[in-house]
Amino acid sequence: MKAEEQIYRTFAGELEEWSRTDKTPGMGNQDIRYYLDLQRERLQRRNLRMEYRLRLRGEHLDNIHSMVYRDQIYTNVLAVSSYLQRTTLSRGGKVLYEKEDTQRFYQTITWMEQQRLEETYCCPNCGAASPIKALLEGCPYCHTRFVMSDLFPKVTGYCFEHDFFMNEKESKAKCTKWVLGGILVTFLLSLPATIKAEGLIGLFLLLLASIPIGAFSGYFVMSICMMFRLVGAAVGEASKLPNVAGTKKKIDKLVRPYDSAFSYEHFSGRIVNLLKIMIYADDVRNTPVYDGQGDVSDFSNIVESVYQGSMGLNKGWVQDGYCYLDLDVYMSDIYDEERMYRKNDIFRIVVCKNIRKQANLGFSIKKVQCAGCGGSFDATRNRICPYCGNAYHMGEDDWVVLSIKKCKYVI
Repeated sequence: MKAEEQIYRTFAGELEEWSRTDKTPGMGNQDIRYYLDLQRERLQRRNLRMEYRLRLRGEHLDNIHSMVYRDQIYTNVLAVSSYLQRTTLSRGGKVLYEKEDTQRFYQTITWMEQQRLEETYCCPNCGAASPIKALLEGCPYCHTRFVMSDLFPKVTGYCFEHDFFMNEKESKAKCTKWVLGGILVTFLLSLPATIKAEGLIGLFLLLLASIPIGAFSGYFVMSICMMFRLVGAAVGEASKLPNVAGTKKKIDKLVRPYDSAFSYEHFSGRIVNLLKIMIYADDVRNTPVYDGQGDVSDFSNIVESVYQGSMGLNKGWVQDGYCYLDLDVYMSDIYDEERMYRKNDIFRIVVCKNIRKQANLGFSIKKVQCAGCGGSFDATRNRICPYCGNAYHMGEDDWVVLSIKKCKYVI
């Protein structure tokens, strides 16, 4: 098995296990682990239990297909396979939402060729050697907190899309259900008139006539339903096209003159992860990924948010050494209100980054020290210094969100 295939299957299993046991997926990068922790906290506050079930579908649909994108720093592999996915949400043992559907599960798996994967690292503050995992929680000797880059390879993004393909077993099962249903409906609809005209003796003849007519009718209705579903999906994708077409090329053209190491594949995963952190965070103003001033909409009734694989650039500009991008991100969300339901949403977010600083190559570790009081704290989870209340601005080092709002979905 190729390395990316092993990582792909491992992460799929970890995501399923996370839904059952709360164990955070180890193959996910820091952003994914962060927002899954936030999502779990939201579910627990609402006394909800969400469980994924991912089952391989057999035959050629189990194969993992991949495309490779390489740049100066990253090797990004977009890997996809097909699963029968069931999502279940329950409260107090009562199932409130359940949906099972065939899904293509996309994962972006990222390598960094120049990265040195040391098992230990010297604390930049006191010099003591410690396992990197220990430093992620703060130096065990001097208790200094750090911001660290991920140790790759990691899954840096993922999404689900409906899969219209069927294997032979699924195709036969679907046809059988519709054909038998057509026969039964034809028989029941004709039964009263047949009894009235022929009496009980006509039931046998009715059954014989219902088989060919009902089978054809059932198959015909199945075909019509599948056609409308395909057309509906095509119309939905076409409606996004004017907004999303050329997004990668436009962003590359804007950012690359200032940052030759820019990777769109890595960037798009980062944006989706930032959005999910904003959706699941109850205290948005204290999240390190938010550096805005205006009011933020209340997303606390969203308990599941899935990226639909589409992103559009509305506007991009560079000003005073900072790059600003106004983006639309297409999501499918489950809401917990008077009833639990799923609907499609567009989130418009404006993100910003200091492009005067070049990207760090390989593994990096940075001490977080409050400019106001000198205190050290965990800036990967909190933006506000717990000692003096001053804000730490992560936008000097990475993309941050300046504003976020939900727009009307036209389809």
